[in-house]
Amino acid sequence: MTPQTGKQLRWIRESHIPAPALEPASSPDRALPTTRERLVAALADRPGTVAQLAQGFGLSQPTMLEHVRRAVRDGLITEVHVDEGQRHFPGERYYATAAPIIRQPDRDLLTSACRALAGEVAAALARNEGDLLAAFAMTHLAREGWSFADLWPYLQETIYRLAREEAAPVLAPTPLRPHGLAWVEDSVLNDEALQQKENLA
Repeated sequence: MTPQTGKQLRWIRESHIPAPALEPASSPDRALPTTRERLVAALADRPGTVAQLAQGFGLSQPTMLEHVRRAVRDGLITEVHVDEGQRHFPGERYYATAAPIIRQPDRDLLTSACRALAGEVAAALARNEGDLLAAFAMTHLAREGWSFADLWPYLQETIYRLAREEAAPVLAPTPLRPHGLAWVEDSVLNDEALQQKENLA
């Protein structure tokens, strides 16, 4: 019997996760963060337990536990080891984010460093656009009515994968996580509220 493997699904996304606000949203048109977004933001700084999260969110522990279980199932957070000296009780389970949460200042620095490379990639794509279009025109997808734009997400991921193979070990392969999802994550945490909290400390 062939053993089952992970889903081998790569989810590419960019999500903006608001930090825990000190004050209610000032604009009535501003959407309030979901419990899932707040959960990720709360665990961005340090690991936490269900009891700690429930207290911070003003929810019952069974309700908070259900949110945590779903977030673990979906690969947003994961159980982590915490030294015994930092635990309030021996049997506590601590959770942290499963992917790096990039704060806005860090994102600005990284974006600046990547901008020149992005220009080179854009120029290379422009030079090779004809070859890409010619290859696409010979595929079954083109004959079935799909457009080049429909195929672009696949081409983009394929170009990145091949570039990663060429550039190893600079671009090391992303390890497959236990839940079967390999993440390419650009989660941006707004630092404004946390900075206000630090200033008041």
